[in-house]
Amino acid sequence: MQPEWWSKLQGNFEGFFRNDNQQADPSITSLFDFPINDPSYTAIGGPQFGYQGDIRYQGCALGCGELPNDRTHQIKVYGNYAFKNLNVALGVNAGSGRVLTGLYANPVYTSPGEIPDSVRGSGIQTVDGFLKRTPFEFVMDARVDYTFRMAHDRRIILSTDVFNLLDNQNPTWYVYHDRGFGVPNPNFGEPIIPGTTSGTALLTSYHTPREIRVGARFEF
Repeated sequence: MQPEWWSKLQGNFEGFFRNDNQQADPSITSLFDFPINDPSYTAIGGPQFGYQGDIRYQGCALGCGELPNDRTHQIKVYGNYAFKNLNVALGVNAGSGRVLTGLYANPVYTSPGEIPDSVRGSGIQTVDGFLKRTPFEFVMDARVDYTFRMAHDRRIILSTDVFNLLDNQNPTWYVYHDRGFGVPNPNFGEPIIPGTTSGTALLTSYHTPREIRVGARFEF
């Protein structure tokens, strides 16, 4: 059992991997390439050049919200019970959903998902309503196996594994950014895996449906 009842991740830097726009460049984050306390970004850049978002939200000039890796609650419980030849196991993985913040393209790089439109974790409008986080995640897996013992220490083990026992199919992510500077994303707010919104293959972001695996093993 590994419970983490409460934790918080706030500030302006979450680590070498920027999770909100999937930037995996250690020590080369775009968060600090430009002044993060510049009010002219919205006062001048917005009305004259069409800048969206507010660069001050990249830092804490307008308040520090939850960073993308903030998972307030996490619970992982694994149990196993053996009774003679019968073995039963259960695993539970539960945790707070992912933080959601609207992001817009940096006008210099023109790359999408750079400039927040509000304090981190303030939420976005999705097809499921206005959400600050994805739904609470709860996945339960189970296993049952039975051993038939034979002579000379040989045995046959029949097993059944059930993944996502309760068939939880809540969204695990939503599209939260545009497609480039001045290019709206028609899939904004839809449950789609990050990185698939710029091409033609859109992969929906839901928990994997219930799966059942049946097996047999002979040991000697």
